[in-house]
Amino acid sequence: MIPEFIFGIPAHPLLVHAVVVLLPLGAIGMIAMILIPPFRGKVQKYFVGGTLIVATGSAFLAKESGETLRKVDSVSEYHQEWGSRTFYASLALVVLSALWLWLDTKPKSIYSTITGILVVLVSLAAISATILAGHSGAKSVWLEDTDMAAPMAVIPPESTFSLSEVALHATPDDCWSVVNGNVYELTQWINEHPGGSGPVESMCGVDASTPFNNQHNVQGEPEAALADFQIGTVG
Repeated sequence: MIPEFIFGIPAHPLLVHAVVVLLPLGAIGMIAMILIPPFRGKVQKYFVGGTLIVATGSAFLAKESGETLRKVDSVSEYHQEWGSRTFYASLALVVLSALWLWLDTKPKSIYSTITGILVVLVSLAAISATILAGHSGAKSVWLEDTDMAAPMAVIPPESTFSLSEVALHATPDDCWSVVNGNVYELTQWINEHPGGSGPVESMCGVDASTPFNNQHNVQGEPEAALADFQIGTVG
């Protein structure tokens, strides 16, 4: 199990920074070696290969530390998903890169060319996954800090609301919705929803029971997530 803290500092941010630096560096190095033959020196191969191995190990530890952190703090599912994808992309890149480096010691063949193309494509995917994982993590932290600093939205003391009252809160900046007779304040959930903001935005100001039930079909996790945002019932 990955510790939550390293020398009193949260482990996840430290590991994430290693991935953000090393994985794109290794991926760009592989692309350079494949596209620029003079760059394929022995030192470059060892440097790029070692960088990718360390990056993959860091990606795995970052993924595991993120799961540990989520148990004690708010980490969005969207960020966690991209963290996992970054690790799998990094792992695939290491395997394909090792294969290409081995084939590069042999006479040129179609297998080396195909593997090189795959390495370039997976390198681009790994860089993209790293950017999206980092962006979603920064966005999650920024939104959390903003929510803590901003004054709480004023919600009427009544626990029962009419549909006409719910309809007054129909924008992404002020989003209420009705699902199965309950009223939810979903403004914060819009940016945390694993499926993107669109589905939640379409629920703002309306009774979204039918689309919600059709989409999730009595799945326990979506209903449990909604429960955190309930502010009342329809009356």
